[in-house]
Amino acid sequence: MSRTDASVLVVGGYGTIGRTVCTELAKRTQRNILAAGRSPEKARRFTRLVDGVEPRTLDVSDRAGFADALEGVGTVVMCLDQDTPQFAEACLERGIDYVDISPTDSLLQEIESFDDLARERGATAVLSVGLSPGMTNLFVTEATDELDSVDRVDITLLLGLGEAFGPDTVKWTIEDALGSFSVRSDGESLSVVGLTDPRVVDIPGWGRRRAYRANLADQHVLARATNIPTIESRLCYDSRIITRYLAMLSRTGVYRPAVSVLGVDRVAKLANTVPFGSDESVIQVEVLGRVNGRTKRIDRWVRGPDQARATATVTARVTEALESSQPPGVHHIQELFSSAPLSDALVEAGYTIGRSEQHGDLA
Repeated sequence: MSRTDASVLVVGGYGTIGRTVCTELAKRTQRNILAAGRSPEKARRFTRLVDGVEPRTLDVSDRAGFADALEGVGTVVMCLDQDTPQFAEACLERGIDYVDISPTDSLLQEIESFDDLARERGATAVLSVGLSPGMTNLFVTEATDELDSVDRVDITLLLGLGEAFGPDTVKWTIEDALGSFSVRSDGESLSVVGLTDPRVVDIPGWGRRRAYRANLADQHVLARATNIPTIESRLCYDSRIITRYLAMLSRTGVYRPAVSVLGVDRVAKLANTVPFGSDESVIQVEVLGRVNGRTKRIDRWVRGPDQARATATVTARVTEALESSQPPGVHHIQELFSSAPLSDALVEAGYTIGRSEQHGDLA
């Protein structure tokens, strides 16, 4: 069976991001698209609304069900955040291409370890697909190529509180993005805590904001792939009040106990009932380095409503590109793709892509 004849299985295909991935792929390819998840009823309800998409039942925690779920599948798009890499391994063992939007670096590292397996079976895995990680990786890599040397990279994500985030996104933010982790700073590993150490950032459309450390995967992936001395990711919300309030809870040691008392699921539900805020998000990278002995800073960004839809747009285009020949192995997005076609897709979908440069004294 050729790649174009085999089906595309979208795991979490009826979820916040997955449904847009399914819809885009059904419009843009001739392949059969399968919307998969644990609920047959939800899968059927969604697929009745979209031509070219069929339901399939799958629980990624049930290894015994993998064989049936992967029957006739040539590409898997993972739109859920998983606890283990066992499903990714099962896909690569079968020679099935694999695309993952996970922002959890510990999981990405485990999937990276399957590189030899993927090469042996002729499968291609693409990780860090989306906005952050994703477009941020591409922007940093391309800016680095323009510079003779790079001193530091700062990545900022602004999230609009008015957007209806999927439960996985909210849980990841609560459990992973704002915990303790290590970053590369001045060439050394530095242990830090989420929602601390603010940095003032000029964010397009939003002005000067305080952004706080967050355990975003792009900073870790790029640290492994480059020798850039300092790579740091930070997060803020469209509401200054909410951002500072959460930072205060972290600084005073109240954040973690509060989440523990309320429970992650309850906090996630409360987060999606916030009655105010914008649905706009922004990703921005600032790459500082030198060209011909002169200091130069390159800023690049994506701005627009519904970051889940933007992530899905990028994911669908990456998945579509796998129909053509791609090198086997486990790769992050910046190893196989350039930002230009993905930026064009985002502009077509209504997002703004920006770039600016500064030279000389940037103090």
